[in-house]
Amino acid sequence: MLEILIFILFSANTIYVLTLSIAGHFYRKKVTPEAQGFKRIAVLVPGYKEDSVIVSVAESLSTLEYPKNLFDIFVIADSFKPETLSKLSELPIKLISVEFEKSSKSKSLNYAFSVIKEKYEIAIILDADNVVLKNFLFSVNNAFNAGYHTIQAQRVAKNINTSFAMLDAASEAINNHLFRKGPNALGLSACLIGSGIIMDFSILKKILISIDSVYEDRELQLELAKQCNKIYYMEDILVFDEKVDNAASYQNQRKRWFYAQLVFLKDHFLKGFLFLLKGNLNYFNFSVLNNIFPPRLISVFFLAAMTLLSFLFRIDDFYTTKWFILFSLYVAALFLALPKKFYTIKMLKAFGTIPILLFKYIEILLGMRTAGKQFIHTPHSKIDIDNNLFSGKRNI
Repeated sequence: MLEILIFILFSANTIYVLTLSIAGHFYRKKVTPEAQGFKRIAVLVPGYKEDSVIVSVAESLSTLEYPKNLFDIFVIADSFKPETLSKLSELPIKLISVEFEKSSKSKSLNYAFSVIKEKYEIAIILDADNVVLKNFLFSVNNAFNAGYHTIQAQRVAKNINTSFAMLDAASEAINNHLFRKGPNALGLSACLIGSGIIMDFSILKKILISIDSVYEDRELQLELAKQCNKIYYMEDILVFDEKVDNAASYQNQRKRWFYAQLVFLKDHFLKGFLFLLKGNLNYFNFSVLNNIFPPRLISVFFLAAMTLLSFLFRIDDFYTTKWFILFSLYVAALFLALPKKFYTIKMLKAFGTIPILLFKYIEILLGMRTAGKQFIHTPHSKIDIDNNLFSGKRNI
């Protein structure tokens, strides 16, 4: 009975991933003509102990091409060093210094919204390590004027300097295809990531007031789904995000993500089916389908192990064949979702670190009980873009 349930789970997992992978190839870029008017934009950059990168990022954001009187950069500095705050205060940005007993991005953003008195039409959430192109705000304004008022920008790797960073960059690219391009092609909402979020200022402020969680992006997309507010993925609006370049950072990051997945599955599983009965596929997708299946690396390893074990122990041919088919389809779905630009020798070499990542996932599973008891911060240190896969986009 248990084996049947496991097979059903991984069959559904494979069908889900394969469907999104194929659908992603039917995604069409949104048409955003050059806007005639300019909206007021607030760029919100919350950061926790990001002293090594925030000054460079703030300098870059303050020089974006857009009418200077129509945008402001708000750096929400949580637990920064005094010397960092001093440097930030000299830049043409608006500095909001905060410190909480238990830090979270939602707390920082809510505090910022409570003290911002100016009126803005568009709010953009970036992470403290994010870098964008000079015309970023023009692209945002064009999209908003074209009627796209809830947007997830395309987040791409800022660095591919190590095998770990290369795998993390590939994972981000696959996520963009499966959970943003795929759903949009099927008429569903794209998933939010945490940065590169672009929304109506007043709507975002109103929703965030009700959120007090370290998983604010997941809470936000659920609330948007409740309101039937569709999230659009904008592939042409790029946000460069630092990728983890070592095993320890990879483990910490995935531990936070995996724990969030389990928490949201537990808290929203039944709600997801209730919303499905009401015809709300977006809520069901965010609450159930995004969370019920194991992480991709674990899924590939498990399917490969089941295929190999059934072959070695000479279990009947049908038993071996069905696991082999699932394994083949799942791997094919991932390769379909990986952009062609990643098919390089460097990517091939990066696959050599996968056994280390599997070991890290085992450690994550063994340490899940303590994962939610502390704020897990991923440190950043990269200032410049080191990603030749986007060499044509480096006019920043």
